[in-house]
Amino acid sequence: MERYLIGKTITAFFVITTIVYGSDLGGEIYRKNCVQCHVEKTTELTDNLSLKAPPIDALTRQIKYHYRNKEKFVQYVVDFLSQPDTEKSVCKPCIKRWGLMPPVNIPEEEKQSVALWMFRNFK
Repeated sequence: MERYLIGKTITAFFVITTIVYGSDLGGEIYRKNCVQCHVEKTTELTDNLSLKAPPIDALTRQIKYHYRNKEKFVQYVVDFLSQPDTEKSVCKPCIKRWGLMPPVNIPEEEKQSVALWMFRNFK
């Protein structure tokens, strides 16, 4: 009986943790589709001149500055990934340095997962 309760407690912990922190699905999608251009974060050892696009941690900070609410943040990211536009960009210096990114051709749900992963994993 005790093993049963411990097993149920551990299972409940993992279910709650997944609900609260989200699965890493967005991270997996990012690593499959975005990391080729957008590194996750830079360190003092990063050669900033070799970056192809802004790092995700820096982008997330910039987007959160304008969209602090999770739903608005996700909505903005999904919209921008679908139809990047200089006018709606929250990072004009990024566009000046790297140019406007192409639209991301992945399902809407995957864009939402990436946006939610960004919101939850970067400050």
